[in-house]
Order: sequence, then structure tokens, then C-alpha cells
Amino acid sequence: MLNESAIGKIRDFIVQQKNKNTEVHSYHECEDDIKYFQKNKIGVELDTYKEVILQEETGLELGGMNKESFLLIYPLKEKNLLHDGTITIIGPEINDIQQTSIDFGLLLLISIKDQSNQKLKQLNSFTFISNSIEGFSIRSVPRRFWSRVSTQQLKKGFNFQFLAQAILYLYRIKFSDIVEAMEIIMINSCPDIIKNFLLVSSELTHKLKEKWLKKLEDWKKRIDCEYEWGCEICPYQVECYEIKKVLVARNKKEEI
Repeated sequence: MLNESAIGKIRDFIVQQKNKNTEVHSYHECEDDIKYFQKNKIGVELDTYKEVILQEETGLELGGMNKESFLLIYPLKEKNLLHDGTITIIGPEINDIQQTSIDFGLLLLISIKDQSNQKLKQLNSFTFISNSIEGFSIRSVPRRFWSRVSTQQLKKGFNFQFLAQAILYLYRIKFSDIVEAMEIIMINSCPDIIKNFLLVSSELTHKLKEKWLKKLEDWKKRIDCEYEWGCEICPYQVECYEIKKVLVARNKKEEI
């Protein structure tokens, strides 16, 4: 019931934005992804474009430290709650944006076949997206979104529809054995709308935070950590990471 209520509020929010004459674009995922990418002449392939886009090469920055931004990847089991392949963009398309840095948020809803599958842990890692789209790179900022699109790709016509299409395609390829349905929502250029959306979607973010805190507590118990602060600001983060590598290696050895 929680997921149904939360997603219902998000759909109501989108309708409200349309009624306020906010620019809202709706697309559906292309059936022939490869042909779509080839037509745009922008490469999309798993782990093929591990590039760092320098400041002088950047045509547009999405999110970042001084912008309102978020990245939410929310797995659920109720396939019927999602409009599979739907892409919703609240805000202008890239070709109508004059700034070089904008507020940006992304919500990816994913219906999962098997909630116990080990691959679930990898769903929240967006690094593979950064490594799989030509001229697009993501910078690491906890629970925020910060990415760069190269000037060269913007000249080719890179836009939010293309980015959403690429994300859906890459998730379906990488997690083909567990993904049933997906829906993506992007918000850009308006910090107030992003703030309001985060309030509306707070049920989802609260649930994700609870899961994250549980993982953190479990990990602290496992390594006998008594510090009150979170891992992100811990001065012993490097040492902890080394311990984690040893424990992972030990677990793999025990499984053999």
C-alpha cells in the first residue's frame, strides 16, 4: 500500500504541474534502441565510454554541489504500479536551455522480479551509466546528482529524451534477469519544483533512507564500529574500506 500511495502522489504532482502550465514532456521508450542511438550518432554500450569530461569540454552540467539535485533509484515488486517505458520530463528540453549549469533531479522506478536477488545491491550504482554513454559522465556526490554532457554531444542533439532512453536501455541490458518494468521521471531548471517533488516523494526517500541506515548499522556491527557519525564523514573511511575488502575476499573463499 505504501508504494501505491507514494506513486499515486507522484502522478498527481505531474498532473498538477501540467495544470499550472509547467513545461512537461512525455515520451515512450523506443522499441528499436540500437537504431535510435545510431540515428543520433551517440554511442551507448555497456562499459565502453569510461571517459572524464573536463570543464573546458563541458557543454552542460546537470545538478552539482551548488544546485538543487537528486538521484532516486527505487525498486519495487508491484509491476502493475508502473507505466513501463514511460519517460516524463518536467522542465524544458536541452535545446531550449541557455544556461551551462542547471538544477536537475532523476527518479527511476524499477519493478523487480526477485527481491532477494544479489544484483539488487547493484541497482543503485549509477557508475555503469556514466561508463556507457558517449560524452556523458557522472561525478560522485552522495545522494545527489552531478553530471556533465560534452559540448560535442550537445551539437549532435543529445537531450533528456536521449538520456532517459539510454538509461532504460542500459538497465534492461545489465539487469535483464530481474527487471520487469521501468519508468523514469526527470525534473530540470526549476529548484522550487524539485524541492516540492522531494516533499511529495518523501515516502519513497524515507523508505530508502531506512534501508540505507540498516545497512550502515549492520556494517558497523560487523566491523565492531562504535562511532556515531556516518561513513561519508568518517576519518577512518580508508581503513574501513580495506577491512571491507578483506571480509569480502574471506566470504568468497568460504563459498568455494
